[in-house]
Amino acid sequence: MLFGISKDTLYQQSDVILAWIVTLLAGGWLLYYITKKEKWPLIMDYIQSTNHRKVGIMYMLSGLLFFFRGGMDALLIRTQLAFPQFEFWVIQGDKYSGVFTTHGTVMIFFVAMPLLIGLMNIAVPLQIGAKDLAYPFLNSLSFWLFFSGAVLFNLSFFFATPPSAGWTAYAPLSLDEFTKDPGNSFYIFSIQISGLGTLLTAVNMISTIIRHRAQGMKYTRMPLFPWATLITSFLILIAFTALSSGLYLLMFDRLFGTTFFMGEGGNPIYWQHLFWIFGHPEVYILALPAFGIFSDVISTFSKKVVFGYTVMVISIGLIGLLGFMVWVHHMFTVGLGPMVNTFFAITTMLIAVPTGIKVFNWLFTMRGGRIQVTTPMLFALGFIPTFVMGGVTGVMLAIPAADFQFHDSHFVVAHFHYTIIGATVLGIFAGMYYWYPKMFGKSLDEKLGKWHFWLFVVGFHLTFLPMHFSGLQGMPRRTYTYIAEDQVFTFNAMSTVGAFLMGVGMLFFAWNIYRTHKSSKEVSADPWDGRTLEWAVSSPPSEEAFERPPEVFASDPLWKSKMGEKELKFIKSTRPGPVATNSFIPILFAGALFLFSMGMIYQWYWLAAVFAIAGFGLLFLRSFLDERIEHYKQKRYKPEDLKKLLHDKRTGFFSYLVIDSIMFLILFTTYVMFTPAPTGPKPEEVFEARTLIISSLFLLPSSLTMLLAEYGLKKGKKGALRAGVWLTLLLGIGFLVAEGHEFYTYIHEGYLIDSNVFMASFYVLVGLHYSHVLFGVGWLSNLLIQQGFRSLPEGLYEEKQTIFSYYWHFVDLIWIFIIGIVYLPYLIS
Repeated sequence: MLFGISKDTLYQQSDVILAWIVTLLAGGWLLYYITKKEKWPLIMDYIQSTNHRKVGIMYMLSGLLFFFRGGMDALLIRTQLAFPQFEFWVIQGDKYSGVFTTHGTVMIFFVAMPLLIGLMNIAVPLQIGAKDLAYPFLNSLSFWLFFSGAVLFNLSFFFATPPSAGWTAYAPLSLDEFTKDPGNSFYIFSIQISGLGTLLTAVNMISTIIRHRAQGMKYTRMPLFPWATLITSFLILIAFTALSSGLYLLMFDRLFGTTFFMGEGGNPIYWQHLFWIFGHPEVYILALPAFGIFSDVISTFSKKVVFGYTVMVISIGLIGLLGFMVWVHHMFTVGLGPMVNTFFAITTMLIAVPTGIKVFNWLFTMRGGRIQVTTPMLFALGFIPTFVMGGVTGVMLAIPAADFQFHDSHFVVAHFHYTIIGATVLGIFAGMYYWYPKMFGKSLDEKLGKWHFWLFVVGFHLTFLPMHFSGLQGMPRRTYTYIAEDQVFTFNAMSTVGAFLMGVGMLFFAWNIYRTHKSSKEVSADPWDGRTLEWAVSSPPSEEAFERPPEVFASDPLWKSKMGEKELKFIKSTRPGPVATNSFIPILFAGALFLFSMGMIYQWYWLAAVFAIAGFGLLFLRSFLDERIEHYKQKRYKPEDLKKLLHDKRTGFFSYLVIDSIMFLILFTTYVMFTPAPTGPKPEEVFEARTLIISSLFLLPSSLTMLLAEYGLKKGKKGALRAGVWLTLLLGIGFLVAEGHEFYTYIHEGYLIDSNVFMASFYVLVGLHYSHVLFGVGWLSNLLIQQGFRSLPEGLYEEKQTIFSYYWHFVDLIWIFIIGIVYLPYLIS
């Protein structure tokens, strides 16, 4: 016994103890190194920065850090499976479940996503000739939300409570009844926070590509990486919102006793639908940007324009569209019926067509070209056969009868690693080697890069090719042991050797980065003899890479300029662009959300309340510290400039409304599915017309008063503007009081959120709308306060007031749907 703790307990937690020791030692050494080398000013500069390149570098560094962390989990898994009935360290039972859950979640959400978003940040603005992303402050906030979510997730391991229900978190296993420790609550809140950052990034990318392309950069002249980024961003808006909605409901099941995904009236299959509506498009969210990277790399190192550019763009769009029509192939075995399975089998096979077209396009791009076998090109060449193999096994899994045999076996594990690593990870490495000069002004060593490629790719095939055969032999996934009679030892041993070979390859990559940064050798602006605009600026580019934006006359304008077709000109532009700033508010807001989540996870609701208030306080402070205030005061914008700035913000705001609309659509669907519940309160017993009428008489006329404010804003009639704004505010407050009284009455009468699944559906839907009205009242109050202090220039106030009016009309529209779907059918009956 040591301090009352048994030796067995200490041994069982030895992995956590070792992690604490290593982390504290590494953290201490890092602090010493940073202080000794006087790197604190550099770090503080990056923490505050909103510049797209610096934010992109932070994404890349974070993604690589978590890559090694997730890779260690993979090596633990493979070591445990190396021999029959082997017991390696403590990696059995629940520990094994925690390791494979952590590995999958980290690699998908905290490795692949940030590394791709980092490359998007670095390359996309330069490729389209933009000064920065459309919303620099939002870009910084997106990163810190991602990072705080990633830290929150990994903290669960240090508290010895990692999530253990798999990266899919299937209900009811992920619910409180079956996994009582807070591990799966860490999963919910960490992915919710980082997912919010990803959604905001998608809004930013859409607005940047639609609104901030250089003069002459038509959609038909955009490089394929921005095209892939644009379509991926639209996929993110839909897919991540579906996941956020599912996590929102799962949170209520775990913390507040609702039964959406189990019990009488609930349905665990509903979680699977919500998850895979996200999960399969996520495959293409990870693959499409990689396709864009490969297209640019293959074109550059083949010295040829991409073959069939238009077909490539169409195929990217078709893959994105079909990606939302195949999710049920993950659920063939749950019993949805032969007609459903057949439909989704056909759509799954169809998606192979545009994917196959792209493979032939890449091959024809290389055909007849002057191919340079650089490290980025090697990763592109390695991708093609690897991804094709993953695609072939995907078609096999698309056959329901075959899937019944393959399902939940190592065959499935091998398939999705061939697609995710074969496309995404190899694409990330190709992009990192290719754009490294644009990040740091240095090129990674080619010899070490080729060692990295061969060790990693050979190790990859040695790891996952045998898993097809162990799966066909009957080896189930997520199982920590097997017996010699299963005849899978040889396959597992080969996979273990391959995994360690991949690990050695990653050490070469780490050494390459270290060696490169120890060297003083710098590169020119265009070390690869590139074709696209990013190679027309210095390496690394300045904070405003395009102070004089390029005038684009064709696709691949830099290359055609080199070939003497036409000179690439940089013109003086008066078009107002993004305003960069330095701010600590993004990291502080993400920190507040982190601590709010800790309060919710451990049900310390006082802590959650304190940091929720702190978060809103930071948003209030941000409104007064908005860098655009001084910018608008210093620059006298013309009416047409103000119109462009409004359109910039409107594009982003409408993208946000897509997110909100999808979430409400899912919650309306949830309400219709689960109402009425088989037991407990019925809607006709609960609802009363008087409360609905009073609430509606407050909220619905507020759209008319907001129209009055808009009229005053457009016509310059300040009296009408003030009257409209104040009336809207008062009506909004009246609605909050009336609807709050309705909630109070129901609770007082015993109609609680956990009474049955109908009441739960009602509260999560109407409660979310209530929070929107509350936020809107706060937003409008803030605008009035700023006007009272005269802190907003007229043009900026008009922009903010116009955007708010869109928000308020949307909130009123949702209330009309609530009346028609939630209340009226049961009040009338």
